[in-house]
Amino acid sequence: MSTRPDQRGLSARDVEPILAVASKLAAPFDLLTMLTEVVNAAKQVLSADRGTVWLYEAATDELVLEVATGIAPVRVPAGAGIAGSCARNRQIINVPDCYADPRFNPDVDKRSGYRTRCMLTLPLIDHKEVLVGVMQVLNKAGGVFDADDEALATALAAQCAVALQRVRMTEALIEGEKLRQEMEMARVVQMSTLPVAMPSVPGYDVYGTSIPASATGGDTFDLSQVTQGLLVVLGDATGHGIAPALSVTQMQAMLRMAFRLGADLDTAFTQVNNQLADTLPDDRFITAFIGILDASTHRMRYHSGGQGPIVHFHAAIGACTRHKPTSFPLAAMPLTALRPAATLEMAPGDILVLLSDGIYEYHDAKSEQFGEQRVEGLVREHHGKPAAGLSAVLLQAVQDFARGAPQEDDITVVLVKREPEPFAEHRSFVRRFDSLQEIFSFTAAVFARLQIDPRLLQTIDFAVEELFTNMVKYSKTSDAAVRLDLIKIAGGVEAILTDYDVEPFDVTQAPDAEIDLPIEQRTPGGLGLHLVRRLVDSIEYHYSKENRQSRITIRKTIAGDPAVGGSAGTGEGHADD
Repeated sequence: MSTRPDQRGLSARDVEPILAVASKLAAPFDLLTMLTEVVNAAKQVLSADRGTVWLYEAATDELVLEVATGIAPVRVPAGAGIAGSCARNRQIINVPDCYADPRFNPDVDKRSGYRTRCMLTLPLIDHKEVLVGVMQVLNKAGGVFDADDEALATALAAQCAVALQRVRMTEALIEGEKLRQEMEMARVVQMSTLPVAMPSVPGYDVYGTSIPASATGGDTFDLSQVTQGLLVVLGDATGHGIAPALSVTQMQAMLRMAFRLGADLDTAFTQVNNQLADTLPDDRFITAFIGILDASTHRMRYHSGGQGPIVHFHAAIGACTRHKPTSFPLAAMPLTALRPAATLEMAPGDILVLLSDGIYEYHDAKSEQFGEQRVEGLVREHHGKPAAGLSAVLLQAVQDFARGAPQEDDITVVLVKREPEPFAEHRSFVRRFDSLQEIFSFTAAVFARLQIDPRLLQTIDFAVEELFTNMVKYSKTSDAAVRLDLIKIAGGVEAILTDYDVEPFDVTQAPDAEIDLPIEQRTPGGLGLHLVRRLVDSIEYHYSKENRQSRITIRKTIAGDPAVGGSAGTGEGHADD
């Protein structure tokens, strides 16, 4: 019954229906439609009453019955029964009398009321010798299947196997693309919940950024003005991917709603925790720092659910103190009582440093972690920088330390810095050309208040005007205000322009103006940047792809002024990966 008799060659009459079937199977069907077409083709070519296709799943080593008239889908181990034997041996099995073959299972007939007389079972093997499945045709009209039918079935099986494999691969590619698009959409949604521009808080410089390790991350942060003060949040959900991203986005949305409805810090923390405990799975939780800064009293009240260390840099002594979390992670368990909120006193120059464990635990190729000591050392060394500049130093130091080791966890930085007395000032300006007069008034006033050498004012005004004008002219997709920081440095001034939600444009790489050519041969544009690079001591460009933020830093000192024997400036650009 299972032996395979000699087969004759296919005649032209035999080939014609096979080619017709092959042409039909080339259509772009989905998998279930293709399976139906394969069964119908087999029934037509072999004059069979019914047909069945089993697809082979290599991962489970099973045959899966996807299409069978009147029969529910089932799974059987590859190797079991007639279909399994065909799959194992990759040979046609022709059974003229099924009830006389011990491998035949009559239970299917009993359930369906159908009686199987004869059966032809053939392996579906594609052009790369990969087993795709097994096809069975039942009850040939007027008799049993013979050697001629086997020859036709062999040719048909080859066509069907290739068609099925093509559809399965196509659907796998489509599903992969759908998943990629869904992940990208989730990423866009998650990133849209983060602040686009940093809030302006009198006497403070605040900054936050987040870099997910995958398409979507489990970190979030918030820096926003609410009735109670400045809301400061850093959250880190367990895991990576869509589920943690949804968890932290949910937490952030509930916090904002609670504070906008007038809840105090304790109530907001308790209610959000309890709501998350009710809705998140048992294995999901969020470590989160949630604080409110009162800029008038310079006090930060906070609860920290499992998020730590909380680093407080004290400018007066040039040292950091670490604080532990005040509570369990959010969603770990419902809270019926809560300890009083902890308080930090922010003295002039103090910095609150909140970092997710993606920085502390970032390790190099030798599995050494970046650690808390390196973070505190960098904060002590660079505490005089604006918050955005300190963040850039921390992130670059992590990359340098890693030496190419991949990022395995999300990275988030939140910095709250009280301005020194006096040392630096900043203001944001509406993105339009008539803001220039406000900018000039601001720079003149800051020069006077910080007692910066007035001989540098004209150069700074020229450079800021040129850079700000370019931002207005070429970054037309952004409505965010442009921030200008002025910092007094030894013998001069540092100016930083931060632009939000923009495409990169590295001013340090712009070509020089062709000033040596006759005017009629020069390419228009570029003269302003050309002059800026030569008037300042240095110019640096930094761009964050994650936050679409550009930052241009220029420095000018009396020692570097050409009018008193100084030299032309240098430029350097950098973009985050």
